[in-house]
Amino acid sequence: MQQTTPADPAITVEHIHQLVHQFYARVRRDPMLAPVFNGHIHDWDAHLQKLVDFWAWLVLRQNDFTGEPMPKHARLPGLTWRHFEQWLKLFEETTSELDLQALKAVVDPMAQRIAVRLWEHYRSQERPDTQIWQTDIPPDLAVYKSSPVFTHDKLPAALRNTHSTKSGVWGVVRMLSGSLVFTLDEDPPRTILLEAGMQLLVQPQTPHHVEFVSEGSFQIDFCSRDPE
Repeated sequence: MQQTTPADPAITVEHIHQLVHQFYARVRRDPMLAPVFNGHIHDWDAHLQKLVDFWAWLVLRQNDFTGEPMPKHARLPGLTWRHFEQWLKLFEETTSELDLQALKAVVDPMAQRIAVRLWEHYRSQERPDTQIWQTDIPPDLAVYKSSPVFTHDKLPAALRNTHSTKSGVWGVVRMLSGSLVFTLDEDPPRTILLEAGMQLLVQPQTPHHVEFVSEGSFQIDFCSRDPE
């Protein structure tokens, strides 16, 4: 993983140590994440030190880090985007609790990028199901209206929670910038990562919700069948 953010002199190794230890104390108490981490990490002291080294390398450019987080996460069974979403939620709660604005400004965007890359890598190990996701608009559908442009900082709660279009109405999610996770609220849920330039056709009355994972924007075109 390349480092693109220069070290901030206001951030110290002690800050990194606080962040890692407080964050993973929260993770180990979390009902969703604790079984995943506690089931695969048998020496927490060594693991926490490795994580401190990783973040010190990433943020402060101190030492070299030789771990390989991508393959290790890809081998964990049963992960969904909800796990990564919860990981991010707890991370940002921890950086807010520390009240170190210089640290938060640097590491929150890093954590978002890490989560997206890990999720992309994890998904790439799965067998793709081309029957689930449809990107092309069938020729018998016509756009009859478009939504406003939704941005990461102005995403309505209605779209973050389970919702669906009406009978006979298709939606086309068009990503303009950034990245978004689209979740089909089935049992089990199915997710896809949408990035700038991608689009996704949503079938009528299909329960789903969306959540940004990086700054960005998208728009929805609403379609119905062309009357003959």
